[in-house]
Amino acid sequence: MPTSKKTTTTTRTTAARKKTAVKKKIATAKKTANNSRAKSAANKKPLTHTLTLDSVAVIHNAKALYEEFGKVTNTDVSIDASAVEMIDTAILQLLYAFVTKVTSNNHKINWINPSDEFISRARLLGLSRNLGIA
Repeated sequence: MPTSKKTTTTTRTTAARKKTAVKKKIATAKKTANNSRAKSAANKKPLTHTLTLDSVAVIHNAKALYEEFGKVTNTDVSIDASAVEMIDTAILQLLYAFVTKVTSNNHKINWINPSDEFISRARLLGLSRNLGIA
């Protein structure tokens, strides 16, 4: 009889050790997963959306441009103004309002090669600094 009692105790101890080992593995796996998520979140760069202005940017296009702007106010934005040959006051005012909204949300505006005409019109209206192209 004494041997059978010893065997039962040994079996229980082995089972307890296995259970503890499994718990440790699960805890380690959870820590590793949490660390991986934290590292990937820290390494993620904010998304940047690129908008391209047409060569002729006039009030006729304002509604479509306004709707496009509404989709991207919560991200960094790059605006390609390299093709602009003609731009009117209404579009520059719309751009000013858009830039103000994006920057007030702690995001950045990056201008991609603004054309000479675009820069000239923005300066003429006194908006070049406000738009961030001065």
